[in-house]
Amino acid sequence: MMYHPYDYYRNKMSVPDQWVMHIQPLVDRALEEVEEGINLTHLFQEFILSGVLVGKGMSPHEAIELVEQWEKGESKLLMESKKMG
Repeated sequence: MMYHPYDYYRNKMSVPDQWVMHIQPLVDRALEEVEEGINLTHLFQEFILSGVLVGKGMSPHEAIELVEQWEKGESKLLMESKKMG
């Protein structure tokens, strides 16, 4: 098992703070996409879906990859919102 520098503190953190730390990669990615000019409707859809998947047990990276896969063909609504400007 890989050691993470926050492991010691994570055990002493509240559950909400642990969740905030766990989803931080999603937040960081969303902030990057805002700077790229992606419309907010699509951004919210993408990252709320990713958050749901993280809550169901996926890693943030896996969740983002799955949602991006969906927006490339499986989800018409995600494809449409991505085209909105």
